[in-house]
Amino acid sequence: MTFRTRAARMAVTTSALAAATMLFGTQAAVAATNDSFAVGTTNGGCGTVNFVDYGEGAPGGGNNDDYLVIHDYCSDGRGVRAYAWLTFGGETHYLGARNNTNGLAGDAVVWDPFADWGNVEAGDLVGLKVCLFDSNNTLSRCAEKSQLSVDG
Repeated sequence: MTFRTRAARMAVTTSALAAATMLFGTQAAVAATNDSFAVGTTNGGCGTVNFVDYGEGAPGGGNNDDYLVIHDYCSDGRGVRAYAWLTFGGETHYLGARNNTNGLAGDAVVWDPFADWGNVEAGDLVGLKVCLFDSNNTLSRCAEKSQLSVDG
């Protein structure tokens, strides 16, 4: 093999290796941190709300991967209510509340309160509260949590 042939092969191999490194490095940076978290009601966790930060997006909701799933894990005659807020730029924005009254045998409720704001960004603080409620709309067993989004 001549010097020119070896040099040409080395250049092609080096270029391919550099391209592969850039490609895989870029993909890893896109989804470096999954900021998903959950909050469950006190005393048994009959109600839970999950913040989903990673994946294809809410079922039927497009490509926004920031959404909530509200679960009712007990057949106790109570519903589950989730509240959401988002803090960015020094201001807290209340995003609303949504109920799951489907009971233990029913489907979870998918809710995207972030749709009007776009995707959650790095540095945003996502706040959630979950409570049980009865037929008189009396709240009980409430719990809340806020979590800082690392990479949006």
